Amino acid sequence: MALSKDDRARLIKSGKLARTALAAAHMGTRMTPHSGEDAAPSEVSLPGDITEYLRGALLVEDAGDGLVQPYRFSEKQLRYLDSVGRGRRARATSGICLALVTTGSEVSFDCHVTAALDPAHPLYSEVMEHLGSLGQAEDGLIDGIDAVVEGGQSHTVAVRDGRIAVRFDNPEHLPLEVRIYLPLIMSVAVGRLVSNGTAAPAPRRGYLLALGDSITQGFVVGCPSLSYPALLSAELGLDLVNQAVCGYVFDQKTLTGIKALRKEPPAAITVAYGTNDWGCEGSGKEIRRDASAYLDRLCKLFPNTPIYVLTPLWRADEADEATLAGIPNGKSLSWVRRAIERACRGHENVTVVDGASILPRSPLMFADGRLHPGSTGAGIVAEALAAAVRNGGGVGVGGRGPQADPVSAPVPGPEVATTADALCAVDAESLSRPGVPGTHCEFDRLLVRTVWRLRQEDGCPWDREQTHESLVRYMVEEAYEAAEALRADDASHMAEELGDVLYQVVLNSQVAAEEGAFTIDDVCRAIDEKLVRRHPHVFGGVDVETPEDVARIWDNVKRRERETAGASAREPEVGLLDSVPRAMPALMQCQKISARAAKVGFDWDDVSGVWDKVHEERDEFEREPTGSQARALEFGDLLFSLVNVARMEGIDAEGALAQSNEKFRRRWSRMEDLAREKGCDLDALSTAELNELWDLAKQEESHS
Repeated sequence: MALSKDDRARLIKSGKLARTALAAAHMGTRMTPHSGEDAAPSEVSLPGDITEYLRGALLVEDAGDGLVQPYRFSEKQLRYLDSVGRGRRARATSGICLALVTTGSEVSFDCHVTAALDPAHPLYSEVMEHLGSLGQAEDGLIDGIDAVVEGGQSHTVAVRDGRIAVRFDNPEHLPLEVRIYLPLIMSVAVGRLVSNGTAAPAPRRGYLLALGDSITQGFVVGCPSLSYPALLSAELGLDLVNQAVCGYVFDQKTLTGIKALRKEPPAAITVAYGTNDWGCEGSGKEIRRDASAYLDRLCKLFPNTPIYVLTPLWRADEADEATLAGIPNGKSLSWVRRAIERACRGHENVTVVDGASILPRSPLMFADGRLHPGSTGAGIVAEALAAAVRNGGGVGVGGRGPQADPVSAPVPGPEVATTADALCAVDAESLSRPGVPGTHCEFDRLLVRTVWRLRQEDGCPWDREQTHESLVRYMVEEAYEAAEALRADDASHMAEELGDVLYQVVLNSQVAAEEGAFTIDDVCRAIDEKLVRRHPHVFGGVDVETPEDVARIWDNVKRRERETAGASAREPEVGLLDSVPRAMPALMQCQKISARAAKVGFDWDDVSGVWDKVHEERDEFEREPTGSQARALEFGDLLFSLVNVARMEGIDAEGALAQSNEKFRRRWSRMEDLAREKGCDLDALSTAELNELWDLAKQEESHS
């Protein structure tokens, strides 16, 4: 493989390659270019025709001037894709690479862009806006050319006409495999491949056939070698044929003309459609029909090839009301996933991989914040599929049988979900899934045992003296610092602060263990039991369609927990609001209290009633004397009413105020900068002058 697993993981995590490609494109230059006139004297043309070095191309055409245009589809497939308006996208060079073994330290080739990146694409601004909100671009709607060198070196250059050269370290002139990945969403013709050392085509391997839409084509991952099919094929030691097309759906006619691949069947096939099918015109019945017809045809063409069907990945907008309102068939994306699973039944060579469970449900996993994975997300998808291939597993093709109605289905009681057998069964099912996390030795070695050591007689005097009571303020402080890091989206700071919170959890658990109360294992077991108990739609036989179904199930389980606790002599019955922590910030506490009350019917019919209450409380506030305790109490009532407005509007009051605080901080900082530019201090300015600076800072912000 061109990259070691550790090196690839490092590059994916850092996003270094994507940032390099983005920067190179913005500068309008290549990272390591030189023209033919500047070429090293030792540079020599490689033996054989350039087509011998191409991998992933089914069709190659003469492009003139010594260049060839590679295509990843057959001529018959391209004609059909032209007829349905997908020809331009199908001609992108995604997955195609130049593969050679060379003793040199430089490889170069001629490049001509035959289909350029379109900055007017509607997703371009969406991606750039998302990346801007993160403060740092990890991925971008920028297409590059990657050279991946055996031993862990990678180089990314911007796509453009001319001579493109990539230099790498090879001081001992060892034979190294170099794979030059061509663009994902652009199309290029290539020619005159040369190196400054001896070279030959890389040995041909079995190949992976990747079928799917824009996510599989690698749209917006930034670097061709970091698309999930490229990562997956490298992980499996295979070449790659990527026949994914942006915006496409289950369409068995695209398989017509694939005979070139039948002569030498792929080692494995991945299929990933569904998210576009969901949004297309047509009924749910048509989606099931198209998925079944496609998979039937594919299995008939390749009856002896293992096929891994990836159901649609989680989308940040799949539960959004506006998105759902625009779905013609009225089905949820979860419904589409189940329809695809059903279409796979009966095919012995098909394994279903649950796409909804692969990626962390965070906008950070997506280059556009919602739909298309960036390089980090693509790496996680590749790992999940690699695990499915290695394990020969994934979600069972036989399915789970008829699913229970989430509203009326019985919710497992605590006595069932908390047994050791049930937890072991849940864990066994998790272990069978692709991409499941392994053991985490760092937790035991560096935290649990380290904290235990700090509490020993010859340990740290400060740690030895701590009690639950003394640690309260530290727990609160560390939680707030972690929350600030999460809002700032600073990964390194986030990891540090989450570590501080975890230290407080383990330290309190160690104090309790020394008192004989409980251990860290009891803490982990209790939360594990609770998660399993409160998610019967994941770990049991209950099915759900909407977030409302999930909330209903959650409340039902919590109610049964309270009933069980109330029937026990160990715990007294608790009131509705008793479980809302009084140490919680007042704004958060207010929203949680009002939500609890609303659940039992103590609420307004709509938000207009809340606004009437706001006006009423304002009047009562203004009637009380300035500076009086009564006026302060009425102000609290006014705030309480406003928080109810936020609740009914679906706004997180705490988060909204935090954003306003941050906005004020940012504008005030800019006012200070502007004052310094004028050579004056803010405290020397009049109110009118301060307002002028504020308006200027506000205007600058709106234009940025």
